[in-house]
Amino acid sequence: MDLKYAEDGNLQRESLYDYPNTLFAFREYDHENNLLVEKRIFDGQVGNLRLGTYTKYEYAQGNLVKEALHLADGTLKRTDYYEYEGKNLVNTYKVDDELGIHHRYKYTYNSLNLLIREERFMYDQELEGFTIYDHDDNLRLITTEIINFDETIIQTIEHKYTGNNTLPSEEFYYDATGELTQSRKLIYDDFNNLTETMISDSQGTHTLFKKKFNGELLIEHIRYAPTWGFTEWSVTRYEYEKIK
Repeated sequence: MDLKYAEDGNLQRESLYDYPNTLFAFREYDHENNLLVEKRIFDGQVGNLRLGTYTKYEYAQGNLVKEALHLADGTLKRTDYYEYEGKNLVNTYKVDDELGIHHRYKYTYNSLNLLIREERFMYDQELEGFTIYDHDDNLRLITTEIINFDETIIQTIEHKYTGNNTLPSEEFYYDATGELTQSRKLIYDDFNNLTETMISDSQGTHTLFKKKFNGELLIEHIRYAPTWGFTEWSVTRYEYEKIK
């Protein structure tokens, strides 16, 4: 992927290439006052790429409030809405002619503006389930409970910390019966970048991914596939240029 920026630093275009350097899709971006207002995706036949879809974005007080996806001929395909209380996102949902309102999420915060509950409504405005987030006195997330619509627990995740660190060093995953199914060790560099996640489960101990950074800049991301015995799946590398 090649990325092109405007003089103000805003992304203008992403070009996607397949082997051997064949352009198979690209995306164009328009900004106003440093806010993204339109994205256009060009794809289709290689050598004759055409506009496939475009998305328009609307804002209120700097917050994204509306995202409208259109087909190339202008037909409105879907609209995403975002609602806020102050700076907190409290409600999101999608609307289209076929399904009406769907994929709705409601968010609840405590007095410290920490997210404590996320409710999921997929179709027909019926509650599919919700997630409860619990924090300690240092404002750190310590447990995540994923719960079904009937209030039965699907999964619980414990987040463990070393000393007064604000980033978790370990995570423990429990199933509906409370049995430990997986643990994860999280490894960071001196810039607090997450560089590796190691998984321990019934299959043994494996690496899920590794990341390399140049300071705070990500330069390489190696992914390992759990379904293939945690063999190396893909490598993504990133290059940067310094703006004078």
